[in-house]
Parts: sequence; structure tokens; C-alpha cells
Amino acid sequence: MPPAQPTADARNDRPDAGTAGPAPVPVYTESIVVPRFIATASSRGRHEAEGLVRAAGLPRVLTAPETARTPSAHTYRLWGAVVARSGRRDAGLHAATGYRPGMLDLFDYLLSTAATLGEGLAHASANVHLVSSNSLLTTEECGDEITVTYAVRHGDEELRGVVAEFALAVVTAQLRHTTGTAFSPLRVSFAHRAPSRADGYRAAFGSAQIEFGAGQDALTLHRGDLERPLVTADPALAAIIRRTAAALSAPHQAGTPAVPGLREVIAGQLPDGRPSLAEAARRLAVSPRTLQRRLGESGTTWRAELDAVRRDQAAGLHPSETGPQARAARLGFAESRSLRRAMNRWDEAKAHEAARQDVQVQDGERRRDRRHPEETAEAS
Repeated sequence: MPPAQPTADARNDRPDAGTAGPAPVPVYTESIVVPRFIATASSRGRHEAEGLVRAAGLPRVLTAPETARTPSAHTYRLWGAVVARSGRRDAGLHAATGYRPGMLDLFDYLLSTAATLGEGLAHASANVHLVSSNSLLTTEECGDEITVTYAVRHGDEELRGVVAEFALAVVTAQLRHTTGTAFSPLRVSFAHRAPSRADGYRAAFGSAQIEFGAGQDALTLHRGDLERPLVTADPALAAIIRRTAAALSAPHQAGTPAVPGLREVIAGQLPDGRPSLAEAARRLAVSPRTLQRRLGESGTTWRAELDAVRRDQAAGLHPSETGPQARAARLGFAESRSLRRAMNRWDEAKAHEAARQDVQVQDGERRRDRRHPEETAEAS
């Protein structure tokens, strides 16, 4: 598979000399299976699907190999063509009804082969770049609830609701397939305004409470849902899928802070209780909406930044200093169980990164051996 985030054309990497301009938008990409899914699920046949991809400037989408990738901007063009041709503002929900297991290639199997729903979601969140380097999927616990948040690094505000509805409806369809039940979240939250008609939401999300005008696009599950066994679990295949995923690099993340001063503000909030974006924005003297926009432009989310600060702070806490509940409180968790689950997630992410680096080292050694077979022979 090509790199998840290829380098942009050098002509677009910097403004003209002596001219101030906005920072360039990185080239985020999707696996070709994403626009292919959108085009076929939004059409009544092959001919109509071909017309959609041609209108979006993606004529090879239906025939390209699964290893191909396409810029996210092209996928947004495709969504624009779908909405224009269908006249449906619920085009995302409609397309999601076409989901079938395996359509999202490796990403589907990372979730479906896991032992439990919680384990599957953890692997999906860590590897969402397999389907889109423009997407973020994060999971956070609060009390008896689990929030699965979807966000994009760079998008089109006019199509935000369409894309969010598609993504969350597909995740729900995946959970229904893997649990073998008519799974329904507790709540589904969308940042966009309520539509005039809400016919498709019940089919997509079952008995879930639907909220509009929220601060994020998210599914809320019950904590107990994480322990649900998956009827599609396959330990042997899961090991193979995870090794394969570990060999595919995640998009490069810049080392500079997303929003200068934000992590320091979050660290200052932790001892006072559960940190909030609104309070962080107030301390940074910006509006919550501006803070969210800056985070999105930097390729991250509030939840991802909060998680990173908690992880760094946790590394400095010695187990013998305080009890589990006190450590949890110092990191802004309501209870020790939430901290324990977060630490398990951090350990799993660290192991995943170590495995990815090991695979890269092994690949490098194999390439070197192929280039210099005489050195290998001498060494043996």
C-alpha cells in the first residue's frame, strides 16, 4: 500500500517568495475502497456509479486495485456529486445501508476478528489510517458510558454532516455484524443541525437517542458493551491481520504542538476534575469553536490531546505514591477503572508501534540482503 500521507506537490508546499499566506494543507488520502463503496452504494447500477466517479474526476475508482489510494479532496468531490445527483441531504445514511462485511478491506477484519467489541474498537481506532489518513476515531470512557468520536483532519463544512452520518452509520453496521445482534448505541450525536426529516436514523441507529447541534460527531455506548464477545472472532486470523496492519505506516504527525499552550492548560485542569474544552478555550482566550477549528486544522481533536496529556502525566506517577483512586483523580478520571482501561489502551498502542517498527527493521534488512547477497553469505 502506498504511504498513507504522500508529500504534496512542491509547488503547493510554500507561498510565493515574499508573500505571506496560510500554511499548506497536507495531502490526506483514502484507500480506494472508500470512494468505491460510496459510489456503488449511492447508485442503482454500474452505469450510474461510473457516471458518479467520472463527475468527481475519479474514473479509475471502480477498477483500481485495493492497494490504491486517492486524495481525500477527491472523495469530498464524490460526495458533492452524490448529493447533487440525488438531491438527498441524508446521502451519507443512504450510502451506509450498502455496507457489507469486508468492503473496507483490512480495516473491517481488524475489528471483526477481535475477541470482544472493546478490543475490536481499540484496533479500529489505532488503525483508521488504513481507510483514511484524514479520519480520526477515538474512544473515551466516562462513568458507565463509552464515547466513540469521529472527526476529520481537513474537510468541507458543507458536507460535514453527510460524511459524519455515513461514518457513524457504517461503524454501527460493523458492530451489528460482529456482535450478531441488532446493536443500538445509547446515543448518537451530530454537530450539524437537525434535518427536516429523520426517517433514516431509526434504521441506521435503532433505538438510540439522536442529538443534533452537539459539539462533536459521536456514538455513545454502555460500558458493558465493551465486554460483548464477537461472533466473528478468529484469534488465528486476528494475529495475521494485526501483523499486516503493523507493517503499514500511520500518517506522519508533526512534532510541533497542535495549539501552543493547550497541553499545559489541560495539565493544569487535571487535578480540578474532568477537563473541558470550553474551559481550556477560556484560558487560551479563544472561543470553543475556534479551538476546535484549530485542532482540526492541525490534524487532531480535543479528546486526542486530552488523552496524550493524561498519558504523559501518568508516566510521572509512581504506583507507590498514592492509591489507584488518587492517581485517577490526579489525571482527571472519575474512577480508577477508567484509568486502568486507559492505561491498557496506552500499553496496547505502545506495543502496536513497537511491532510496526520491528516489521520496518526486518523489511529493511531483507531489502539490504537482496541488494548485497554476498554480505549475507559471508556472515553465514
